[in-house]
Amino acid sequence: MRLAQLLDERLVDAAPAGGARHWTPHQPVTQDPNEAAELDAQFAALLPCRTNDPELWFAEHTTQVEQAKALCRDCPLQAGCLAGALERSEPWGVWGGEVFVDGVVVARKRGRGRPRKSEQAAA
Repeated sequence: MRLAQLLDERLVDAAPAGGARHWTPHQPVTQDPNEAAELDAQFAALLPCRTNDPELWFAEHTTQVEQAKALCRDCPLQAGCLAGALERSEPWGVWGGEVFVDGVVVARKRGRGRPRKSEQAAA
């Protein structure tokens, strides 16, 4: 029960940072190094960007970008991550379930190369 309570406290403390930087407590959460390591592992297990391939959030292929966005939907830090990315004007990647291209949120990342003819006709 104590670890679950500490995890909740860490999630609240880390949310304003958007999960983009390492969380450092103002006061030690625990004096026991084994408990601290276990707490860090449990905290990291809740974050999809810490448990999956980090390259997925900076992928070039549209299917991989959509997969990263889907993983972000269940993240407890999604809102903080998006707010932090907007504040920092992240140049590219998936942050908080949104795709950034040149520091701006876009609806879909278009793959490299020419657009499909059906997309040209619709435009």
